[in-house]
Amino acid sequence: MFTGIVEEVGEVLAVRESAEVVLLTVRGPTVTSDAAHGDSIAVNGVCLTVIDPAGSTDGTFTVELVPETLKRSSLSAA
Repeated sequence: MFTGIVEEVGEVLAVRESAEVVLLTVRGPTVTSDAAHGDSIAVNGVCLTVIDPAGSTDGTFTVELVPETLKRSSLSAA
């Protein structure tokens, strides 16, 4: 576990809700420059798995927020 490493402040671009998950798209060109599908990126202290690493083209990444993550974090306010 890593602590205290902050590479940049991202910007939430989109929040898309479905029946089972919430898709969160964040702009963060520094952390996405070499991100790949399946990589972990911490967002607001929550380690999330990248499902769409568009970083090399537009500096964004998308993650899935499952109900348990939303329940136990502040990400439900995104």
